[in-house]
Amino acid sequence: MSDNFKPLPSESMSEILKYFYTHGTQNIPALSYLQNSQQSIPKQKDLKSPLTKKWSPAFHFSIRQRLAKQSKQKKQLIRAISNGLTMPDIATVPIGSAKKMVAAILFFDLENFTAISSKLNNETVLYMLNIIIPEVMQIIRHWHGEIEKNTGDGLMAIFGTETRNDFLIARDAIEAAMSIRYIMLNDIHPKLVAENLQTINFRVGIDMAELLISRIGIKNTNFLTVVGDAANRASELQSLAESNGICIGEKIYNNLHALLHQFCKEGKHQDWRWYFPETKQPYRFFHYDAKWPEPKEWIKVKP
Repeated sequence: MSDNFKPLPSESMSEILKYFYTHGTQNIPALSYLQNSQQSIPKQKDLKSPLTKKWSPAFHFSIRQRLAKQSKQKKQLIRAISNGLTMPDIATVPIGSAKKMVAAILFFDLENFTAISSKLNNETVLYMLNIIIPEVMQIIRHWHGEIEKNTGDGLMAIFGTETRNDFLIARDAIEAAMSIRYIMLNDIHPKLVAENLQTINFRVGIDMAELLISRIGIKNTNFLTVVGDAANRASELQSLAESNGICIGEKIYNNLHALLHQFCKEGKHQDWRWYFPETKQPYRFFHYDAKWPEPKEWIKVKP
């Protein structure tokens, strides 16, 4: 199915250019924190500020608490593993027809996990996954995402099930990706090092478009599945991302606040062959490098 890609409205571009002409680019609220600037930042009440206050000390503290609690619980569960002959029961969900909607797809993957895990015992591998994957899930849920698939060493998530606003969909997905990167590098990696375990790099890919979302299967054995090019592109973008990096498609880029475009660097790869069906123009992708500051600092500058 063809994706309906649209350029940014001319009115929005005029407003952005007028803002830059009047105010310059040096005192843009919040963004200078992402650039590690030391200058003071005036507060401004702008509902379309690039990012939200969901990134907060309270949320960060909840993740750190979960990490401490989950570490002890997972070790106990691993020691209590028993033999089994059948799959565990899964919660039954209604099976319905496909739903057409615009959504963002996020792929998270642990880099070279197969090679790394092959050198570890099974209990250690399970412990590491139990430290990483649940926290990534928690972040996705915090930003209104739904887990579509758990690949064992990664996840596929959907954003857009609670809103039809493309701007909000792209913002939720990119903030979730930024939070995954922060938590992995600043909380999970140090925890693994403290326990004499190897850190594992990761990659994130995100794209959005109109999709078909359906529950497929039979009673007690069913699953949510996504049909659409955006899922295929997001998976490929994840593979093109740098280590511990985030890679986004052009539709995500077009729906991000224009002030975030300065953190996007257009990517090039010989295997990337996507194009716009209507115009046959290449469909671009970008490496996204904006990083959350420490939550206490971020919460101070947001209006």
